[in-house]
Amino acid sequence: MRASWLRMLAIIAVLALAAAACGGGESSTEDTADDTASEAEETDAEEPADEADAEDTEEEPADEPTETEDDAAEGEPTGDNTLVFGTTEQPSTIDPADVYEKLASDILFNTTNRLVEFSAETNEIGPGLAESYDISEDGLTYTFNLREGVVFQDGSEMTSEDVVWSINRSLNIAHPDGASFLIGSITSIEAPDDSTVVITISEPNSTFLARLNYTVATVLPSDSDVYTAPDAKLEAPSDDDAGAETLLDEAESYIVSDQIVGTGPYQMTDYQPGVSMTLERFEDYWGEAPAIDTVRIVFYESTTQMRNALAAGEIDMAVNDLDPTETSSLEGEEGIEILTDAGGRTSYMVVDVTQPPFDDPAVRRAVAATIDRQRIVDEAFEGQASPLFSMIPENFDVSADHISDIEVELSTDSPIEFELWYPADRYTNQAEVAEIISRSLNESGLFNVTTNTSEWATEYSTHLNDGAYPIYLLGWYPDYLDPDDYIEPFYHSEKTFIGFYGSEEMDSLITAEQEAEPGTPERAEIFDEIQQLAATDMPFIPLYSEGQEAYFNERVQGVEDTLGAAQQTWFYVLSLS
Repeated sequence: MRASWLRMLAIIAVLALAAAACGGGESSTEDTADDTASEAEETDAEEPADEADAEDTEEEPADEPTETEDDAAEGEPTGDNTLVFGTTEQPSTIDPADVYEKLASDILFNTTNRLVEFSAETNEIGPGLAESYDISEDGLTYTFNLREGVVFQDGSEMTSEDVVWSINRSLNIAHPDGASFLIGSITSIEAPDDSTVVITISEPNSTFLARLNYTVATVLPSDSDVYTAPDAKLEAPSDDDAGAETLLDEAESYIVSDQIVGTGPYQMTDYQPGVSMTLERFEDYWGEAPAIDTVRIVFYESTTQMRNALAAGEIDMAVNDLDPTETSSLEGEEGIEILTDAGGRTSYMVVDVTQPPFDDPAVRRAVAATIDRQRIVDEAFEGQASPLFSMIPENFDVSADHISDIEVELSTDSPIEFELWYPADRYTNQAEVAEIISRSLNESGLFNVTTNTSEWATEYSTHLNDGAYPIYLLGWYPDYLDPDDYIEPFYHSEKTFIGFYGSEEMDSLITAEQEAEPGTPERAEIFDEIQQLAATDMPFIPLYSEGQEAYFNERVQGVEDTLGAAQQTWFYVLSLS
């Protein structure tokens, strides 16, 4: 998942004007974003889609989340059927047409539904608001048969009209920070009757159902007073910055930032940005009722505050936010449990293949082969990560290591010099990761690497695609549970959200794997060819992967059911003892 950048650009511009009006003489920089795995930590351009951990090691009071004292008291576990969930992420949006970050996605996964849903029991995509579906022989037409009797949280009945309207809404708003590109292959969506939806896509794609599970395809009430939609796809009036800002303003005019109306197991009943959010069980939910009545999400300014709050019993649970040192410090706390499941979060280096010295594939391969990944895992993460030798993480069977087979073929009279960039305030322990990488490369005698950094929002994210950083660190959360989500967003010349790489051979291989049937030897073989070509061309250098990690007290049950490669946190599968 990626992170939001155009919205930040607008905010920063406003702040700059305010500073000038107050006599400030310093100018503010612009902002763009990844998300990879896109979130506001994270999160995932995907992204995606999307995720930044605070690097705070100072001891701070446990009772200082970003809320008032009265609000904090309300957020403490009461001993009743209320789960208090802590997070350092603060959603930049909660509108399905705009969401592309982890926490906001998780909120929508708990309050809304889509035609298909990921099943915690089967680890596969299955029925959601559609109780069944058929795919045409040519793989282009999907016919969905809707459940009867499903109602929205405003009391209105869900019909095919709502599905058509909602998906068209995301496609027509096409928010620059959102994930409409995931379902951009849709050429038509029709409702022949109240209980049937027919979707046609431009070319066969075995990942299409998985993409429909992402929040961009959330079904909303079409006749609600809350949501509105344009009649046609929004377009920028010009190709310059002014046109982009106009497009952003128009897209933002349709975005709802303070309400959610869905069909999910929980409904949002209170939201105080930066303070807390309350989700209450939706009594008319069409599926199995969740065991927990109320989920209160409390937003913290730092991981240290949140860690202390968990240890003090002020919150019940948190996911992914803590660094290795904080995680280790909880292992001795009585009544606190830590659970980790399969990988899915990945970290990697983006290489500008158009700039020297990285315009030479041999240099890129030498960097990838020389980095000591195990050293990163051991020293920066205390063993709480896994070395990564492919952009596809090891929790997928098709993941293959072709980097270890690389023979370094550099002939140089002096070490190759370059600067490695990393974000100062995003992802876990990035300064340490960058230093370990530079040391391992320098110790080889082939390179002379220095490191540099900048703030994510105000500078780093604005330079992801402009060539300012010839090589830099980035991270990714998955948008949908398929190895394709770790390939197309990076390597496809026309569908990538990041980087400087393009290859007709790679594009053809990606199209072939998307047309192949999932789980077949044919598709696995194509993925192997893709990873071989990726190791030869090396436009991205995989570093390490992390699993989803949950920290919780002993009264929270069922946590294992919400951990996994899908990287989705489902409150509705939990219970309290």
